Amino acid sequence: MEDFGAVSDDHVILAWLQAEIESPPFQAYLMGDPPKPSHLAHALALARNPDLGNAAHNAERRRIIASAHGFGRGALIFAGLEDDISWRRARVSVAEVADMLYSNRNATWTTLAPATRTVAEGASNAARVFTGDDMNLHILSLARIICHAEPAPELSPILCLRTPGGGISLLEGHTRATAMVLEGHKLPLGVEAFVGESPSIRSWAYL
Repeated sequence: MEDFGAVSDDHVILAWLQAEIESPPFQAYLMGDPPKPSHLAHALALARNPDLGNAAHNAERRRIIASAHGFGRGALIFAGLEDDISWRRARVSVAEVADMLYSNRNATWTTLAPATRTVAEGASNAARVFTGDDMNLHILSLARIICHAEPAPELSPILCLRTPGGGISLLEGHTRATAMVLEGHKLPLGVEAFVGESPSIRSWAYL
């Protein structure tokens, strides 16, 4: 792992929003019910034309990710975590991604990797163990894109947490991480990641 130094919550939240913003289900969530396309348009602008020096924009992005995923609230995927995570930007090898753990208590990922919860196990099962949803298709479709793109596509950073035992568990980017491992030969320089640390990770509901 090559450590590029500390980053703020704002950098991590922006990366999370950029990773999800093109997803149709997430876009539908942003529009709300009844749909308000202006809400989606605003979020798209926040993701595609970011200004990390704009406090209001940072607050808006934080509101979106906090509402959708519990960032800073100790809820949803952040259940059990305090709002005290320190983040570092890093470049990790595909082998290091393969050793990462899927977050626990998620049926899709524990189905793909029931023995070890590692991304390596999930990647080896992606084409032959049905997850019960459409995740196999998403993984294999992204892997195909990585395989056939010249050069390899720019992929959003994966977001993860350093566990008390010294390992790393995924927080966001399970699908990307699995596809990366499947087509690791296309990513010889590794991939970007944000790695969080906090004493409260011991109490994380998905550890």
